[in-house]
Amino acid sequence: MKKTFLFLFVLLTYSSCSTRHENNEKKLEVKKVETSTPDFNVALKFINDYTDYCNKQMRKENLDSNWVYKNELLTESFKSRYKTLNDSAFKEEPEVGLDADPIFDAQDYPDKGFQIIKSDKTTGFVTLQGKNWKEFTVVLRIVYQNGKWLVDGAGIINIPTDKRSDR
Repeated sequence: MKKTFLFLFVLLTYSSCSTRHENNEKKLEVKKVETSTPDFNVALKFINDYTDYCNKQMRKENLDSNWVYKNELLTESFKSRYKTLNDSAFKEEPEVGLDADPIFDAQDYPDKGFQIIKSDKTTGFVTLQGKNWKEFTVVLRIVYQNGKWLVDGAGIINIPTDKRSDR
């Protein structure tokens, strides 16, 4: 009787652990599927929103960095690096700051927006091309954080030199 009870106890315990393990694996698989398919449209939305913002602001002849700091499509790492670049540039050249826009990595940009021409699902890098300026490209990088895809790099911000567009 004790052996039968012990056998049933071990059998139930094993099957319970096995089921729990299988459920955990299924949860992990679902999570992998969610994070393994980058949403490159986040990068496209950001750069096109930024283009629209710049078009409106250029009429006023200045850009307000708060637009970047408040943008919910950007990582905190992006915002921090953007601030550091701007602060350093204005410290060095108080009247000019950066000589180019760090997000576009250029002084000028395609004012009609961008389209995706190349993306890498493994690294999150995406190359965008100007709609009305086909020779103009900019590289962005997206990452998965807190359950959503965000822009973590653009132009010279958090983009390694060897990944940037040629200028």
